Amino acid sequence: MSGNPVISLSTSYLQSKFGGDGYAMLARAAEMGFEYVELGHSTTATSMEGAIRAVEEGVVKISSLHNFCPVPPFVKGPAPNLFSPATASKRESEQWMRHTKTTLEFAEKFGAKAIVCHCGFLSYFFRRPDAALEKLINSIPGEDLLENPDYKKALPKFMAKAKRRAERSDYKNIAKNIGEISDFAKSGNVFIGIENRESPCELPLDWNFEALIDALKDTTQARTWHDVGHSMRKQLLGMGKQSDLIERTQDSIVGWHLHDCTKDGKDHVAIGKGCIDFNAIAKYFNSEKHIFTLELNRAVSEGDAEDSLKRVQDMLQ
Repeated sequence: MSGNPVISLSTSYLQSKFGGDGYAMLARAAEMGFEYVELGHSTTATSMEGAIRAVEEGVVKISSLHNFCPVPPFVKGPAPNLFSPATASKRESEQWMRHTKTTLEFAEKFGAKAIVCHCGFLSYFFRRPDAALEKLINSIPGEDLLENPDYKKALPKFMAKAKRRAERSDYKNIAKNIGEISDFAKSGNVFIGIENRESPCELPLDWNFEALIDALKDTTQARTWHDVGHSMRKQLLGMGKQSDLIERTQDSIVGWHLHDCTKDGKDHVAIGKGCIDFNAIAKYFNSEKHIFTLELNRAVSEGDAEDSLKRVQDMLQ
């Protein structure tokens, strides 16, 4: 990688525009001003062929890959939660390991610094732990949600219950599976970036993310990947401030997914089109250690995508 900040565009933004043509996607990213791309979790084996050719020809470089990349051949569309490292199933763990290794192998081939991983959902037997909470979220207008007495009562109960469940089993499973693949990642000089997620039941939980970091303290290649839009969605639901999560995880961050989020919880919009205070976040950016990936909704115009790139470049000056 060059001495300049590594700012990339996720190919998830371009996938549908080019019908999965990997070469065309990377060429268009270069035309938009990007030196790097992140290969997104909707990358197919066919797309990968074109991406390899584009990289070999020097069109762009690859900063990171989003697990699973390429998607398994039996899957249509993005499937980052197809297999989870939080599972207690030996069979699912083996499948997670197999496809994650494939992503790591491609990361090594491209000289990428990291892969981005989802960790699935809280374990449960019958009823989803957030079922009652979700009902309230869907029935109460956003501006009234945090002051609603039923929500104010249900929220801390859910957060405490989820925390106990995650620490009792899910985090242990994640640490075990990522620990087992860490040496493989190290051999390719690739970090495993664990991403914070947008839904209440997705792992890791924002409000005790550091418990998983602690469980992985002896796993050399494990890092965190901070998604600013996902964190903002949790903040809008009263599940903790984004700045607090960054403060607690900043020493382990390897990369960022950058996009904006509106007050009604719509993320992956262009930077400047939402309510995220990027001036407050930018002080945590480290141009020498971090990857910065714009992960935009495909509905964002190319003009707004290019403007988002300029805004990130300005933040890193």
